[in-house]
Amino acid sequence: MSQEPKNEEKDLTFEEFLLVHQHQLESSCVPQLYWTTLFKKLKNEIYDAGEVFQIQCVQEEAEDEDSEEDDENTSSCSWRVVVNTEEGIKCIDKKHIYLVDHAWTYRVHEARDYLNQVAGLKERMAALMDVPTEGREQKKVVDDLLKEMWKFNNTYSLGNYELGTNERLPIWYVMDEFGSRIQHSDMPTFKMAPFMYGPQHIAYSIIWPVRDLEKGEEVTRDYVPNIQHPGRRKAMLLPWIQCDFKDISYEQPEPEPSFFSAHRIEDEDTSDMKKVPPLPTDRKLKVCLDYPQSPELTDSRFELVESGEEADIIWTRHSFKDYKSLYSEGVYRYINQFPSEQCLTVKDLLPIVCRRAGSGKYDPETLEGSPKWLPVSYNLNTEMDKFVSYFQHREEKGLDNVWILKPWNLSNSADITVSDNLNQIIRFSESGPKIACKYISDTVTIHREDIKSDVKVDFRFLVFLASVKPLKLWVYKPFSVRRGHKQYELTDYDDFLRHLTYVGLYEYKDVYRPGMYTEQFIEPFEAENPGFKWEPIEASIHQMFLEVFQAATSKAPPAGMSHFPLSRAIYGIDLLLQWSKNEKGEKYVQPMLSEVNFACDYTSWMEEYPEMLNDAFSVLFFNDIKGREDRIIPLS
Repeated sequence: MSQEPKNEEKDLTFEEFLLVHQHQLESSCVPQLYWTTLFKKLKNEIYDAGEVFQIQCVQEEAEDEDSEEDDENTSSCSWRVVVNTEEGIKCIDKKHIYLVDHAWTYRVHEARDYLNQVAGLKERMAALMDVPTEGREQKKVVDDLLKEMWKFNNTYSLGNYELGTNERLPIWYVMDEFGSRIQHSDMPTFKMAPFMYGPQHIAYSIIWPVRDLEKGEEVTRDYVPNIQHPGRRKAMLLPWIQCDFKDISYEQPEPEPSFFSAHRIEDEDTSDMKKVPPLPTDRKLKVCLDYPQSPELTDSRFELVESGEEADIIWTRHSFKDYKSLYSEGVYRYINQFPSEQCLTVKDLLPIVCRRAGSGKYDPETLEGSPKWLPVSYNLNTEMDKFVSYFQHREEKGLDNVWILKPWNLSNSADITVSDNLNQIIRFSESGPKIACKYISDTVTIHREDIKSDVKVDFRFLVFLASVKPLKLWVYKPFSVRRGHKQYELTDYDDFLRHLTYVGLYEYKDVYRPGMYTEQFIEPFEAENPGFKWEPIEASIHQMFLEVFQAATSKAPPAGMSHFPLSRAIYGIDLLLQWSKNEKGEKYVQPMLSEVNFACDYTSWMEEYPEMLNDAFSVLFFNDIKGREDRIIPLS
């Protein structure tokens, strides 16, 4: 039974309604004919679809060919919604727009807890999704619901990037029984859209007809209404319409330079810059550190200043694009970024660039790509059909098919998920641009004595780049390690504390996140893995870094990093370690690249290595590693 609308909502006028909701109505293509009716139904909470439509269960008999007995036949039920009024539905009748309630609204990381803790939710979802419950353990039922729900989920987001990370996360919902029973059609009879009603701060779905219907005709909608490309559309419909994609090549030729241009931040030609004069030697270099907590720079050759206008060196955490301003009016300022560095720092471009370091071939047995240090990765916006083909080929060979999905535009592990469910991966791409990376299943772990478990670990290294042409690159030998918070196992992929080493969501703010550094990791690693020394692993990591930057500087911008004499940079490179086997079947540790980050936070580093920024500036601006040879390793 619906609650009585609040007084202020009762007094809401249609004009006031439009002030808040007109943009929604227009962007959802709701015909203006229906606006007044929708306003009245929202304001008065009128759910009258039951008076016009009927949900029907269609029994489908499936005969068991191996049995001669009729009672061995099985039946299944499919659902549909039909028009149930004698007069049918006329599009020109303004009353034919209807509210659809949402039975369950959640964010992905909350789903399991909701099903376990909200009274009646598991039972309602099981009935709606036709998941059996009788005589079954609750965990198995919940696991099945988490798998099956991707045929029923829909999504929207608040779309306000000034909000915090939590508020920007996509919101998923399952419609009530009426909405969930409406089937797909490429030639739908109705349109549907989510609709946020401001006065109640509640989201509904709304449906309206696109043609006249008679009594008994089926109500259908297009499940992927905004996708017209035939290959992508077929892939996006896989959760409901099975299809074999294995005849599609999963190989990934490099796209045209125009693909990189879409991500380009700067649009200036800096070729008019004359030769840069040497750095002054008669005074200290002035440095503006534009960080919330400025890392400590104590080298006597530098002094800190407040503004970029008076600085010789601008070191900022913000993306920079006005490169011409750095050499105007005879003044030369250095910046901690390189033009077109986004070819490395943007998640969907990184694998494209790194594939230049490989052969472009896949191992026919293991389907591993090249180079070995790069996880196979697909852009789900542009390569969905290739990804599905690769997934199905792995499935056919019985290879593990666990993937990690990363958004291009969020940080702190927001909207990241791990899954082996193709339906989930496909549907997850609806919540924003995603890249699918092969999950490092056989990852190196470390024992955490405080929780008596072997946990996943990942690593961050710093590299210092002074020049693109010629390539001048160093790696900082000290590194940091992040550890997982639960026993690492290939189960419960929705459990962030098991599969992610860092979770920036509010719900996990109290999770203890002890870091490790260099020797704190090396000693226990070698003790837990007799016969495996860190030194050759470290050498392979450093070689990987060199190959990454060789690939990134091998092509002209925007497909590669641009040479700019006033650029210097520190990049944070994230990686994991994977147990692999060579041609002789011998086990070894293979580094696997995860991300390259610009302007990363040095705060925790400076606590452990207070000389880090001094070391970096010494080598970047003076090519000086004297006394620092144990910490700074040249790579080029």
